Amino acid sequence: MVEDHFAILKVGPWLTFAFREAVFALSAIERELLAGRKGQRRSRVREVLDRVMLRKPAYWRSYYQGNADLLRLDRAYSYSDRCRYYWHEPAVQAEIELLLNNLKKHSLPLTLVSQYLPSEYEAIRAGQIEGQPEAIIRFHIRTVLRIYAAACGVQRSSSLTSLKAR
Repeated sequence: MVEDHFAILKVGPWLTFAFREAVFALSAIERELLAGRKGQRRSRVREVLDRVMLRKPAYWRSYYQGNADLLRLDRAYSYSDRCRYYWHEPAVQAEIELLLNNLKKHSLPLTLVSQYLPSEYEAIRAGQIEGQPEAIIRFHIRTVLRIYAAACGVQRSSSLTSLKAR
């Protein structure tokens, strides 16, 4: 798009797509980490997100077509990332908060991070980021920002300091 002289690059959908990837991967880690632990409620980010989307279909209904199974997959995984319009919903926010709190209570096993978030695993091992859920999410999103910056010819400098993973 840069080479074709597009004046505006719409980065939002890819950034929220990356956010969703990281949250869903952390949710899978949480599922594995808390499996069999009695008395600890696991988050249900994916389920609640889908339930809210079904209850309020205005942002996705005209974008997706097909049977119930295809619609379910598109709501969660479509490149058009229509679920981005639902992250602010209180029920979804509560589940994300529960997810992050659950993961903060435990040290994230690097083997699980490697399984679900291999780039973040490498960054943790290299000391580029901490093995904390928020740092993992930020790193995953910043990967997309780095791609856009490189495409625009932005050199790694003080202007990209904010892109550096913490």
